[in-house]
Amino acid sequence: MLRRGSTRSQSQNTNDENNNQILRSKSSNNESNNIHRSNNNDSSSSNLSTQSSQSTNNNARARTVLGVVPESALNSFNQQHNNQNIHQQYNQNHHNIINNNNNNTSNNNVRNKIPVLIDNQSHDTITESPLTSSDVDDVMETSNINNDQENYIPETDYYNDYLVEEDEEDENEYEDDDLTTHTPLSPILTDSIRNEIDRVYSKFSRETLDPNDEDTYDVTMVAEYGNRIFNYLHSLEIKYKPNPRYIEEIQDDILWEHRATLIDWLVQLHSRFNLLPETLFLSVNIIDRFLSKNKISLSRFQLCGAVALFIAAKYEEIRVPTVSQMVYMVGNQFQRDAFLKAERFMVEVLGFEFGWPGPMSFLRRGSKADDYDNETRTLAKYFLEITIMDARFVKSPPSWLAAGAQFLSRKMLGKGDWTEAHVYYTGYTSEQLIPLAKVLEECCISAETHHKTIFQKYSERRYKRVACYVQQYLQEYYDL
Repeated sequence: MLRRGSTRSQSQNTNDENNNQILRSKSSNNESNNIHRSNNNDSSSSNLSTQSSQSTNNNARARTVLGVVPESALNSFNQQHNNQNIHQQYNQNHHNIINNNNNNTSNNNVRNKIPVLIDNQSHDTITESPLTSSDVDDVMETSNINNDQENYIPETDYYNDYLVEEDEEDENEYEDDDLTTHTPLSPILTDSIRNEIDRVYSKFSRETLDPNDEDTYDVTMVAEYGNRIFNYLHSLEIKYKPNPRYIEEIQDDILWEHRATLIDWLVQLHSRFNLLPETLFLSVNIIDRFLSKNKISLSRFQLCGAVALFIAAKYEEIRVPTVSQMVYMVGNQFQRDAFLKAERFMVEVLGFEFGWPGPMSFLRRGSKADDYDNETRTLAKYFLEITIMDARFVKSPPSWLAAGAQFLSRKMLGKGDWTEAHVYYTGYTSEQLIPLAKVLEECCISAETHHKTIFQKYSERRYKRVACYVQQYLQEYYDL
């Protein structure tokens, strides 16, 4: 529920070394506590080459763009995916994927190279003159969309009371929907499910604190306000949900495939800076909410993602990437003043509201029923990160996604059935989570095409190689 402070000294040192590979050091005296100095009064170029010689990636020596996604990756997308072709490709490459993930070099390549998206209107984006502050207004103009387009539901004792209203609204809104590829996903709620949830709540609810619960004696957990806090968070996840049809209804130049490419780049950038998981989820929500209210051009889509990550880092992090680092990561296509002006513009469009509750808070709440099992939570984090790549989860409540990720993790790890304690701490029954678990499994079967970067990330040792475990489980379970 509350994230405790952590020194994270090792990750900070790693982040500092990576930052020196990204930007030239302008003041070695200010960074003497975080990185190793070179010999006395060395130039920044010799400093950079000395550090890059110690790195596994020799391409990071020069102060140039570390990688470029080809233009065809954004402009040439196949909109009709054949499930049989996906499964065939998965079967052919599966063994190579597992072997490559055990190779430390392949894992390091993901963190040592950050691709920079290019302007789709020309091939010479890096050599073009940077965008000035006066140009931002022309490419990021506010459309005629009401700021109160999102529905706010008042706080209630049980969040399912307003979740019913949300589902009824969705049935009326999308009953004549012709779009099948990106149909938004939401939890089902019938009378029997609601009665089951009410019964469990009545059974586990207490007017006094539980003396046998260790959280009762931890002041940082504020156990006496826990239920009220999560009731409020459940209302915020409805208030700050994006428009699931903003690509079709609002944007002219952007496709869902463009969003997937941007999020893939954002995941790599997030890992490079060693940021918290909450920062990644919040940045994706900021992007979706901004695009739900404002029309932008495809050439400025990467700027939107970089600014969103920068704002989310300010909200969640203690150590925030600098503006110079963020400008460099977008290939120096935009000047510093233009980047800051775009940040102010995005903040104003969203009304300074960044209190969207990410799925990590709900995952910690649900993990209480598992006695905070580390294996279950690590695997659930992998499933949660998958959802940011899929357009079907844009409007899905983060509490539902967190519960579904925990439900599928317990299933794959053989941790037992979904108990009443899980229903109480997550607010969802197994009947509501089984459809979500099936969709997540479908996404994992086509990992190479659906979330390649996330798959490589969670194949590393520090994440217990859970992505490889999932592939082996699905191969044996479904006899792929």
